[in-house]
Amino acid sequence: DVTVPVTSSDSGEGTAAPASLTFTPADWDDPQTVTVTGVNDDVDDGNQPYTIITGAATSSDPQYNDLNPADVAVTNQDNDTAAILVDPTTGLVTSEDGGQDTFTVVLATQPTADVTIPLSSSDTGEGTVSPDSLTFTPDNWDDPQTVTATGVDDDVDDDNQPYTIVTGAASSSAATSSAMSAMLYSSPAT
Repeated sequence: DVTVPVTSSDSGEGTAAPASLTFTPADWDDPQTVTVTGVNDDVDDGNQPYTIITGAATSSDPQYNDLNPADVAVTNQDNDTAAILVDPTTGLVTSEDGGQDTFTVVLATQPTADVTIPLSSSDTGEGTVSPDSLTFTPDNWDDPQTVTATGVDDDVDDDNQPYTIVTGAASSSAATSSAMSAMLYSSPAT
């Protein structure tokens, strides 16, 4: 018998099965299939190359023992796109008596470094925002964080006034995360 081990160079990108192939004197010329399966890593890291390593054969036949077959190059196609998800982006209402409304922010993919998103009000005379920034880490990126808009009493009879909570451009040392676009949140005040 001749046994050839099969492994992936990066099991975070793809796996190979079975873990080994065994050829016998009876079936030595029957091709055996190795199935390569891509792995979703939740990171916007582009298509990633890796290798299916066919290791050196083990056999009591000296002609095949330690014979090392060619490895197989594979590319795991990425299906992740970095984005900042805000929910909802319209329809929230605050009031001049300190009435509040909330929305959540979460990342669409796992960053490779912390991502900080600044928050501000387009009109602090009508409403404020808390907190003034959100930070997502590679560990909490998929946990929605809540943002609170609070109405401000301006002592003016000016009817309902719209304002916007601005989510500024994200900053991060992770290249894909820092390219995420900012989104807006609108909240009319009464």
